[in-house]
Amino acid sequence: MEYVNLNGQLVRDADAKIHISDLGLRRGYGAFEFFRVLRGIPVFIEDHLERFENSSRAIDLEVPYSRAELEGFIRELIQVNELLSAGIQLVLTGGYSEDIFTPGEPNLIIAPIALREYSPALYRQGVKVITHRHVREIPEAKTIAYLTAVKLGPRMKAEGAAEVIYHDGKWVSEGARSSLGFIKDGVLITAKDGVLPGITRLHALRLAAKLMPIEQRAFTLEELYAADEAFITSSTRGVMPVTRIDDRPVGNGQVGPRVSALVKAFQAHVEEYLRAQQVSS
Repeated sequence: MEYVNLNGQLVRDADAKIHISDLGLRRGYGAFEFFRVLRGIPVFIEDHLERFENSSRAIDLEVPYSRAELEGFIRELIQVNELLSAGIQLVLTGGYSEDIFTPGEPNLIIAPIALREYSPALYRQGVKVITHRHVREIPEAKTIAYLTAVKLGPRMKAEGAAEVIYHDGKWVSEGARSSLGFIKDGVLITAKDGVLPGITRLHALRLAAKLMPIEQRAFTLEELYAADEAFITSSTRGVMPVTRIDDRPVGNGQVGPRVSALVKAFQAHVEEYLRAQQVSS
């Protein structure tokens, strides 16, 4: 990835620099957004930019560019870097601060990221997730505060887990980098409050509404363990089946029919979105 956008200017990756007084570095104060680029098209960009603005506003930062300007910066990056399949991250920091506490003018970074491709076998066999007691601060905002998630990386790897699911000791919220849903007695259940409004989950729920009843509500760890089927959603994974939670199988330990149908429906939905974008461009 040769170019990034720093505060509205296209610069070479090697020349992009932020001063050490930036509050994103010194205090972990900032918001970010992430989405996929497929076939040179930023997937669900309109939803992601809206969430980026909402997340920034939730921590009292204002994005210094219009949504149209942001989209222009993103499409320029895709073009100059010749991106066909990649990720793009937007980061808005608290800016430079003389006292390393008081926010200044925000700094905006837009940078491409190389992505791993998930094996199709994972969508047929499902993945394992582990649980961890943790409550995110301002969970409705996508902030750069990822201390717990990064710290748990080695544990996830050691236990062969694809994701860690947060709970407060009783109530379950979401994954460290994903949204969570499960199915019990034919009903899809997913959290309503106290979670990040996942973009992939948003689209998946619209599709699921045609396949099964949906309940958006609080649910317990015990309910999750008793699920018939389960899945996580994210920009990189799409809808990914979960067949094991900690040391317990989900249902019969196989990908269930309802989650399988949702996986296929979401993949078809993305294909339809890409075709529509190609036609409009």
